[in-house]
Amino acid sequence: MNPLIPLFVIIPLAGAFLIMIIGKFLSGFGRYFTSAILLSLVVFSIYSLFTGSGTLSLYKVGGWEPVNRIPIGIYMVMDGFTVIVLCIINIIGFLSAFYSISYIKRYTSENFYYALFCLMTAGMNGVVLSGDLFNIFVFMEISVIAAYALVAFGVEKNELEATFKYQVLGCLASFMILIGIGFIYWKAKTLNIADIKEVLSSGYDRTYYLVVQILILSGFGLKAAIIPFHAWLPDAHSSAPSPISAMLSGVLIKAVGIYVIIRLFFNMFELSENMSVLITTLGALSMVIGVFLAIGQWDIKRLLAYHSISQMGYVVLSVGAGMILVAQGEK
Repeated sequence: MNPLIPLFVIIPLAGAFLIMIIGKFLSGFGRYFTSAILLSLVVFSIYSLFTGSGTLSLYKVGGWEPVNRIPIGIYMVMDGFTVIVLCIINIIGFLSAFYSISYIKRYTSENFYYALFCLMTAGMNGVVLSGDLFNIFVFMEISVIAAYALVAFGVEKNELEATFKYQVLGCLASFMILIGIGFIYWKAKTLNIADIKEVLSSGYDRTYYLVVQILILSGFGLKAAIIPFHAWLPDAHSSAPSPISAMLSGVLIKAVGIYVIIRLFFNMFELSENMSVLITTLGALSMVIGVFLAIGQWDIKRLLAYHSISQMGYVVLSVGAGMILVAQGEK
């Protein structure tokens, strides 16, 4: 087992706790401590990239014996793709935290901001590393709940309105994801991604799992802010503090959105051309519509938000095209 794997979650979680405790006595404690936490995660990410990017590493939390061959515990998995995403999350997180040192001085409750920042980072790292659906969902909720609070951190009218829209649509996405996970567990009797893959490979109801795929795609598509699930991002991006805008468009919509779609559709579901074409179409629509919606925007942050939607379209289009090629190759 790779002992570095859980540190990507434990360090920022512990950091959030320490910031809230020590911050009661040292008002500016969170400023530099958060940057130090993120810098350590950057070092661990780069170290993992150069020492084990080509291998699969597993860390098992809990030593319980499987029940009816169903694994009990938390499985954290790191491979080459995971390490690259971890590097992106933590490098952008460090740069945003460092920029926050001067930017957030204009706000009150600095330590509360930095504690939420650490929670959001821990959640994203947890999503990327989780090897089962339950913990992907838990870490996703940790990251997005922290993001809700950070978007509204200035408590101005437009910020509260933006975070309310974000919460409503985010809760809808979480509901669809949770229903999809429930349907998977009902049939597979496990939430471990590798075990679900084995169950599906032995035969399954295609119509049933098509519904599951649509629920999962819709839920995580909303988290990724792709067309037509994009309505929350322009308001949230333009209203949030600038470091949080960078985190939203830079890593959050990728880590809890498109990354999970890639993992589940390539590693768990059997690829189908119809679903691949749907994903490719959503990517193409996001590319084109995102750019057209950006035309005429006078607020630079809203302009960047729509361009983020368009750029996510490039990613989704590439994923869909790759799925089509893999699906054709499996025939």
